[in-house]
Amino acid sequence: MEINDLRIFQTVAYEKSISKAAIKLGYAQSNITMRIKLLEHDLNTILFIRNNKGTAITSNGERLLEYTIKILELIDTVNEEFLPSKTAPSIKIGATQTLSASILPKLFSLFHEQNPETSLVLKTERQKVLVDMVVQGGLDGAFVSGKITSNKIKELFTFKEELALIYSVPINNIDNLNAPIIVNSDTNCPYRKLLQKLMIKNKYKPVSIIEFDSLESIINGITEGLGISLLPKSIIHENKNLYMYDLKGKFSELEIRFIVNKDIPINSLINSFVEISNRHISKTRQ
Repeated sequence: MEINDLRIFQTVAYEKSISKAAIKLGYAQSNITMRIKLLEHDLNTILFIRNNKGTAITSNGERLLEYTIKILELIDTVNEEFLPSKTAPSIKIGATQTLSASILPKLFSLFHEQNPETSLVLKTERQKVLVDMVVQGGLDGAFVSGKITSNKIKELFTFKEELALIYSVPINNIDNLNAPIIVNSDTNCPYRKLLQKLMIKNKYKPVSIIEFDSLESIINGITEGLGISLLPKSIIHENKNLYMYDLKGKFSELEIRFIVNKDIPINSLINSFVEISNRHISKTRQ
């Protein structure tokens, strides 16, 4: 049994597909198949069941996966301790456009102060894409909202993002609003969904709905007087051309979750990022 065979086995187990594992590892599919067969021969057991839907891990495969995670984690620790790193360490974090603009710059800045040699990658995508990337191992973690039902996901911490209605003129009473609403073109955008629920609760029928596919366009649209939107307060605190209307109850905040893949061991850099983020967010919300 070779260490590389365990890495191949782990990747196939995570991807649930030999072809996807081959793409991720940069190997020929036939090579992956051969290494798995050799591993099964060495251990005298069946690790995967192949079918037209992909590759399903067996009960013995699950047992080996538990050992593999521990073994590879120990080997990586030894390599980090005794071998000089050839490439700079890095972490990849995902977030929606709104969160990327509101809180991520500060969190990245604080993390960089304590980990100056670590490369930081921010992937901005729609929430569904971010969840899929965490599940597939393309991101070390991501900020999302709402409950995630995937059994591959683990939540590390949550916080409340303070929200407000944003307009180019002061809002005295939302019952008297007479303006379009501006929303993200993504129908699954949590801010869009919450704004629509607010409109329904207050029986407010907007003149029209204006959709933009970027946060910058939404803010520019509000600034030009096109309509109102629901956004985090932190985004517009420094914009003197915009006004906030404070909301109450469930419309005044949005719960944000930081998620990771529960099957992938959490490394020291992600632990550091979580600790720094938790400390900063707790401090700002005291």
